[in-house]
Amino acid sequence: MDRLEFKTVIEDSKAIILVSADMDSEHSGEALNSAFNGLFDRGHKTIVLDLSGVEIINSYGIGKILICQKKIGAEDGVLMVKPLKGFVREAFELLKLDTIFPVDE
Repeated sequence: MDRLEFKTVIEDSKAIILVSADMDSEHSGEALNSAFNGLFDRGHKTIVLDLSGVEIINSYGIGKILICQKKIGAEDGVLMVKPLKGFVREAFELLKLDTIFPVDE
C-alpha cells in the first residue's frame, strides 16, 4: 500500500492540514501524525485540521487528533478545526470535542 500523506498549507499565521482520507485506520493516523509533527517541529503554534474530506472517523482517528492537541497545548499552541459537517460533526458533538477544539471560520 502506498504511503498516505496529507497536504499542508500555510495561510497567514496558521498552518493547515488538509485531511484527505477517513480517519479510521493506522494508515490515516500515521499520515496525520506525520503532517502534524512536520508543522509542529518547524515551530507552528496554530494548526488547523481541515476535516472536510473526511466522511468517517472512529476512536482511533479521534485518539490521534487528541494526541496532537495535547502536544501543541503543552507548548501554548492551539489546534483548531474547520467547520465540521456530517458524521464527523456528530461524533465531535457527541463526545463534546467541539468544546475542546476552536473552529477556524
